[in-house]
Formats: sequence, C-alpha cells, structure tokens
Amino acid sequence: MSRSKILTIFLTFVLSTQVMAIEKWANRGGLIDSSENWKRKRTWRQLAKSDRDALNEIFRIVETSKQGQALLARARVKARKENKSLLDVVTAGDVSVTDTTLIRKFSSSSPFDVNYHAKSIVILDRGHNVKNAVLDLVHELTHYTFKVPFNPYKNRFTINSFLKDTIEGRGGEVDAFLVECKIGKEIFGRSEISPQCMSIIDSKGEFSRDLAIAEFYKLGSFFDKFVAMAKNNHLRLEKFRYLSRDHGLLISSAWGSPYPLAIIREYTTIMGKVCENDRKRLSYYGKTGGRLPASEYLSFKKMKKEITVRCRDFL
Repeated sequence: MSRSKILTIFLTFVLSTQVMAIEKWANRGGLIDSSENWKRKRTWRQLAKSDRDALNEIFRIVETSKQGQALLARARVKARKENKSLLDVVTAGDVSVTDTTLIRKFSSSSPFDVNYHAKSIVILDRGHNVKNAVLDLVHELTHYTFKVPFNPYKNRFTINSFLKDTIEGRGGEVDAFLVECKIGKEIFGRSEISPQCMSIIDSKGEFSRDLAIAEFYKLGSFFDKFVAMAKNNHLRLEKFRYLSRDHGLLISSAWGSPYPLAIIREYTTIMGKVCENDRKRLSYYGKTGGRLPASEYLSFKKMKKEITVRCRDFL
C-alpha cells in the first residue's frame, strides 16, 4: 500500500536473538520445518539487537530469491540516487506502507515559478513476524522503486487516472501484489502462500496479471456505494471493465474497504487538501493582485481559472 502527503513550502500551506545462518534459508527448498516455527511467532525486530541489523537479516532472506535479489538491487539504485542507503529508506512503524511526501516550493519574488519534489520512505510494520515482514517489504519496495509519484496540482490528475494508475499502473497495487506472491513462493514455497495469492494462479500454475487485476476490482457488497461515489466524482465507469459485484479477497488496510472504493476516498481527501492549499495561495496573491506587474497579473488570472476548474467539487 502506498500513501501520499502534500507539503507546500513558503506561506506554509501544507508518510537479542540467535539468528539462523542465511544458508539455511537459501537451502530450505521453500519449506518451513518445525525448528523454524519461532520465526513465525516472533517479530522481525527480534532477529537482531537493533532495527537496522534486523532489517539486514530481512534483506538477506529476500535475497535467497532471485526475484528478491533483482528487486533489492533496483531499490538500492534508487536510494543511491537520493544519496541514501536502503537502510535509510526503510524504517519500522505502526503499519506497512510506502509514504510519499510531495513538496511544492515557490517564492514571493517568483510566485508562478513552482518546483515540485517527491520523497518516499518505506515503513515496515513493527509487529510483523519474519514471514509477513518479508512479504510486506517486497510489496512496499515495489511501490518505492517503480511507482512514479503523482502530482495532484496538475490538471491531468483526475479520478480516472488516479484509480487506474494506483491499481494497474507501473509499481501500483497489482505489480506489488504479484511481486509479493512470486517472491513469497520462491522463499516460503507454494504451501505457504496466502489464499489471496492462490486465487490468481491460472490453469498453467502461474500467477496471472489479469486475474490479479480482476481481484482488485471485486467490490462485493460495496458495489452500489462505489457506483454512487463514482458518479459524484465524475468517474467514467465504462473505462473499468473489471468492476464486479463479486466478493474479493483484497481489502485496503488503510480504509477497510475494497481498493476501488478506498482509492476514491483517498482521492477526495487528497484533493480537499490540495484545494485548500490553493485557496490560501489564491487569497494571498489576490490581495496583491493590483500591485503585480501586468505579465504576472495575467499569470495570476490563469492560475485562478485553473484552480477554479480543478477544485469546483472540493471547495
């Protein structure tokens, strides 16, 4: 799961235990025997005396999977571009999530020259046992590594694009779910994968992207509520052919509802914050509009029109 925060800069408009040798994990053949049951019951933080050392142990377990090795390598490349190590990116918290903050910067001397910067961290549920920590880590690292942060201040940020990108886009929920299932199978074996992962295995015994997409759009008893919210938010339902009344196995932990409904709720929350920030910005520059140079006053009028259109349903 990923979440985002909005931050505007200027005017302040504003996510000791004995450890079994790694070779045993690599050579288990995907089976967890009784001697390893403690790894299910104890939290991942008990793998070492510090969280950083415990995370290193989790990384080593992930690296017993070829796909896990590739994912960690890509994640480390991204972290290095930000002058960080992967240990600087991942931290313990109350819930597993990829927390992205969008920072918007502008100044009084150049009010219409706006710069955006996104930064992300991965939070790993401190209460998870080793197995669940491994699965959550590879899921969240898929978001961190591959998902392009959205920019809700742009006019092309719509409910239609947000819903589709969040579920089906590169580094989105489907990608993260598939990575979690595939790496989980490589490390823990098919007998240990979740019912959710079992539900997307096709007739050839492979994890199916189409089945995964369909699973994310199952709304069950939430279907009618989703349709009502979709209409209120101008969502084009015909663009989402997988939507169904079937009961699914995937529920957003953040909202306690199927993903399509959770994403609409998140969209309205994000846009409420964005439009409140923009309203304050308009208020500030509106007071000085008469003292702005003609060229900047035209920019102000253009900005005001764009914000009015974008936020007509949120203010």
